[in-house]
Amino acid sequence: MFRVIIVEDEKPTLDLMERLIGRHPLLDVVGAFTSPLEALARFGELKPEIAFLDVEMPKMGGIELADKLREADEELQVVFTTAYPVYAVDAFKVNAVGYLLKPVLPEDLDGVVPRIVKNREMHAALRPFAGIEEPTVRCLGTFETRGTDGSLLNWPTRKTEELFAYFLAYPKRLTDKWQLADLLWPETEETRSLHSLHNTIYRLKKVLKEAGIEVELTHTNEGYLFEASPAFSDLGQMRDFMARMTKVYGNNASEAEQRFRSYRGSLFGGKDYPWSASTVSEAASHYASLARLLTAWYRERGDPASAKETLRVYLGQAPLDEEIHGELLRLYLEAGETGSFLRHYDSYERLLAEELGIEPPEELRLQARKMR
Repeated sequence: MFRVIIVEDEKPTLDLMERLIGRHPLLDVVGAFTSPLEALARFGELKPEIAFLDVEMPKMGGIELADKLREADEELQVVFTTAYPVYAVDAFKVNAVGYLLKPVLPEDLDGVVPRIVKNREMHAALRPFAGIEEPTVRCLGTFETRGTDGSLLNWPTRKTEELFAYFLAYPKRLTDKWQLADLLWPETEETRSLHSLHNTIYRLKKVLKEAGIEVELTHTNEGYLFEASPAFSDLGQMRDFMARMTKVYGNNASEAEQRFRSYRGSLFGGKDYPWSASTVSEAASHYASLARLLTAWYRERGDPASAKETLRVYLGQAPLDEEIHGELLRLYLEAGETGSFLRHYDSYERLLAEELGIEPPEELRLQARKMR
């Protein structure tokens, strides 16, 4: 997701913009201001990637504010909003990614967000890759957390570990304390479950502090909020990469390969947390998408051997993915590797019969019959 600030001097319009932008799946509003000066003062703290700025504001207009913000971060993407199209020329002098006329509608956002995504991909492709920071938490195929001294954390209770897993799965989400207590202690009386939650939060904070692990776990009247950088866990790194990239390029290929290798199995090592199904599915989906992106990249650069190896590794984790089996068989066919094609087809046919009681797609059956 992209971190967004909004600056609009009229409070009703600001509230409308905050609601509209907050509903977009790729946009996360981290600050909304009626004062350009306040937005400028808090820019370094909030670290936004996108700024939606009203052009006409007292004391400092949006175009002047954009200049000052981009002095602090030249990669900041600016979208101007105004009721007066006459400012469009001046707006694009500061390299605005978009210029939206009020009232801003959902379809206006849908038009500008793809440009924002493309710009970030271009910046990332041009930026040298310095290597992946070793995450504090590994949860793709295992679930282990290491302190600053490199030693594995020992959790005082299974619920402490599960609560930590929940926060990793849903960072930056304010979760109601009653909802959280019910998720972890569904068969316990409400007052007792809330007491258990408070004790488990205390244990979690204590363990992390003793291990030298710095994260933000805050408590409000509404519930609990956990915040950590994407580099904190391999899940966060995977999410961050897939949010930034829709294609593998020369400059991001090393990072893509490392992200792909970081997936070693089901989220949290297959621990059967009742609340985790959607995140388990999300991680598996990212892995599948990354396999496809890498395969496309290898094929573009004329490296079918790496493409085939990527697909074989992926199928080791997701053996029932019909599309990937088909892609691997097509690669064998293109390379004239009849033996490899038939061996893989036969093993795939047995797998489908044993696991699902079905046959491979007709196209593959006919091709196998022709090659025998």
